[in-house]
Amino acid sequence: MRNTRSNNNSQSHNGGRSSTHNIINDDEANKGNRKSYIQRIKAQLVIYTCCFLLACTLMYIYSSGGNDTTTIPKLKIKVAPPSKALPGRIIYGAKSKGDNTAKLVKEAIESGFRHIATGGFHNEYNESGVGEGWKSSGIPRNEIYLQTLFLHNSVNGYATQNCHLPNICPPSPDLSIEEQVHISIKSSLYNLQTDYIDSVLIHNFRAKLQSYEETIQVWRVLEEYVDRGTIRHLGIVSVHDKEYLTKLYNEARIKPTIIQNRFHSNRQYDISLRPLFKELNMSNQLFWILTGSAGGRIRNNEVVKELAQKMGGVSPQILLYSFTIELGGSPLIGSKSISHMQDDVDNLIRDRIQWKKDDLIAMANVINKNLIS
Repeated sequence: MRNTRSNNNSQSHNGGRSSTHNIINDDEANKGNRKSYIQRIKAQLVIYTCCFLLACTLMYIYSSGGNDTTTIPKLKIKVAPPSKALPGRIIYGAKSKGDNTAKLVKEAIESGFRHIATGGFHNEYNESGVGEGWKSSGIPRNEIYLQTLFLHNSVNGYATQNCHLPNICPPSPDLSIEEQVHISIKSSLYNLQTDYIDSVLIHNFRAKLQSYEETIQVWRVLEEYVDRGTIRHLGIVSVHDKEYLTKLYNEARIKPTIIQNRFHSNRQYDISLRPLFKELNMSNQLFWILTGSAGGRIRNNEVVKELAQKMGGVSPQILLYSFTIELGGSPLIGSKSISHMQDDVDNLIRDRIQWKKDDLIAMANVINKNLIS
């Protein structure tokens, strides 16, 4: 019995020591876990702090205008919200509308136009009138496609009547190219009463191209605005030189998506360039359609009259616009009456005119037979 009690006591004593040892080990393990937990929390705090500082730095850079080194006052430029607006099948051209610009733009939008083309520092546009017109139309901004121009101050047609920025306008004629771009974009945002512009095109006057070096300088600055979301698309006007356009496309980081050229015989209607426009996925906007050589050739032409009757009794002018759409173009239309605007929308946007190959060939023979192959 003694031996048994003794053995039991011994076992009980040993068991007690084992339990105490386990408790100590558990305490040490818990201390290790707490230490590890604290270290993880500290690491996360460091990461969150770094992210916060980086976000603050980026916000400062964007709000200060990035690399904009001009001394003009800063305008608040916001990132563009999502937009439903796409380049139009037809485009309302606001050129030469003067004091009636706001009224006509409003009427054009109410008639169904959604793509409006204007110009900033251009003597034949009233850019602020376009801003007033779309604002009074009641159509949300993200359903309207607003397009404007940049003009270098050496380009024919450059003027400052559209510049209304306080303490900046009229701008000095001695500004660098970069400074001219910054002022032009800020002026257009102000005039158009918007936080973003759907497209900005570099303007050339007719056949006189700006030097490529100047164009690419302008392009680099415009690319910064695309990066910020202030501009959605870039393009260029009056380029009928394949090498020039291809070089710009290849060297541009933000690729041109719009080429706006006249539809005229003195540029052979860009027949040889159309495959390039398609290859580069560039929308081909067309102006001087009615006032140029094609408009003259269809006027009072019996073949065109017969085609117009065959297509539902449309006007020869509507027929010509429709023909340019069949060629892959987007015509700029400057109608000044509501009835004409509604005809434009009904027949061209709603696609009521149906062409057959023989009809296209007949129309091309009136203008230039090589337009249809």
